[in-house]
Amino acid sequence: MLRITNLRNGTVLNRHNGVERDNSLEFVVEGVCESPGQIKVNGVAAERNNLVFHAPVRLTGAFNEIVVQTKNNYGEFQQSVKVVWDRKSFKRYDFFIDDNVFFLTDIHKDKSKSLFEHFYLKKLLELHKNYGTKFVLNLFYRNDHNPFIIKDFPDKYKSEWRDNSDWLKLSFHAYSEFPDRPYQNATPQKLATDYDLVKSEVVRFAGEQSFQPPTVIHWGMLPPDNFHVLSERGVKVLSGFFIDAKTYVGEADRTEQVTDIGYYQDLDKSLYLLNNHVLYDFEHALVFVKGSCCANLTPIDEIPAELKKACENPVYNETIGLATHEQYSFPYYHNHIPDHLERVETAIRCVTDRGYAPVFFHDGFLGNTADATGCRPPPRPPVQ
Repeated sequence: MLRITNLRNGTVLNRHNGVERDNSLEFVVEGVCESPGQIKVNGVAAERNNLVFHAPVRLTGAFNEIVVQTKNNYGEFQQSVKVVWDRKSFKRYDFFIDDNVFFLTDIHKDKSKSLFEHFYLKKLLELHKNYGTKFVLNLFYRNDHNPFIIKDFPDKYKSEWRDNSDWLKLSFHAYSEFPDRPYQNATPQKLATDYDLVKSEVVRFAGEQSFQPPTVIHWGMLPPDNFHVLSERGVKVLSGFFIDAKTYVGEADRTEQVTDIGYYQDLDKSLYLLNNHVLYDFEHALVFVKGSCCANLTPIDEIPAELKKACENPVYNETIGLATHEQYSFPYYHNHIPDHLERVETAIRCVTDRGYAPVFFHDGFLGNTADATGCRPPPRPPVQ
């Protein structure tokens, strides 16, 4: 057996994993090998002590292959993994809000003079001014609680959307709130149609600069066969819970681990994401990100401890994913949470106090724009 033990395909490495210089990251590859003989890592002889070995490796690009080789009387053996270097990484957080359509319904109905007359956007603007937070509002096309579709939203606020597009983005979430899990078993055509419909309306009433590809879809469940629909539309990141997911307010903890709200990723990957938080999928050119805190699912007095755990995670703590759902802010919603927007601010304050900077995970590599390749590896050479 020949096996790398401190890396896997899709591992994301940064300044905390080794010695970072302007153009390289040097770190140590570790592994085990049961057969005797020399081991080479990227062509360089490794040091070994009985079954274990280690060797220094120098990464120079965003996407890198590490090859470990040995041979014995029975032949040659090799393991290769591809890893990502998050160059010049820094502590950062992203905040998306799902299920948005109520505030658009209200503004349309009230014929508001400004977007920010509405309490919801007014609060988000206040949070942006106080903390610098950037928000992505993931939209439904149809409001299932009141008769409204976003096709009816006027374009008279386009200049306000444009003027605030550096911190406020709109994105696709689903056609509507119901049915639950709309894309878990949907055709790729259904997903594409709904996505394009929402995007076209956002561009119409808010402008191209206000739309951003999503980092999550409604219920976070989509078969990998349909990932291409999102990738073709610029999606680079998929965020979810992956394991031990809470799917409704007040849900009790499970006694056994279950994978859910995680795009059909298996238990092995989901357990990895539980502690490592990020994993690059080279097959689909996507980054999977485990969310850190969902405000509507976390009581306000539990948010600091939950985020302390994420921010002090010894395995990975470079990026924090914050999220919530729009409807819990609205008094007329049947599951209204009176302190919902206070929870949102509490989460933001917790990560800000710990030195995390606001970003959009869609930009660059999870908000880090130091490398021009972003989340996309170079194209594969054509088959000869």
